[in-house]
Amino acid sequence: MLKILSFFILLSSVDPTLAAPAKKCKVYGITDGPQKLTCKFRNQLINLRCVDGRYYLNQKKVRVAYHLDVEAGPSPLVFETSKLNLTLVKESKTLTRARLRTLGKEHFGTCR
Repeated sequence: MLKILSFFILLSSVDPTLAAPAKKCKVYGITDGPQKLTCKFRNQLINLRCVDGRYYLNQKKVRVAYHLDVEAGPSPLVFETSKLNLTLVKESKTLTRARLRTLGKEHFGTCR
């Protein structure tokens, strides 16, 4: 009986916002944008994360996320912050190619 009472006290003290599902991030124009990716470039890692409906690249808020229309092949996804521009192209289930532009430089890598 004490265990049951303790369980109900615990449930009543839990913040209901913690139990709410996290808000998914969306890329303008598509419905299945990535929610979490880690991209490897020659000298650095770039993390794309969705936090409460907003995208972040290495903790910097993404200003705009969209897809590019192309005539053939997969549509590249673009994520822009004030200083970074990350373009992703999904080649297969396991391979996503990435291009990172920052401070006038361009780097190429892959994401998982």
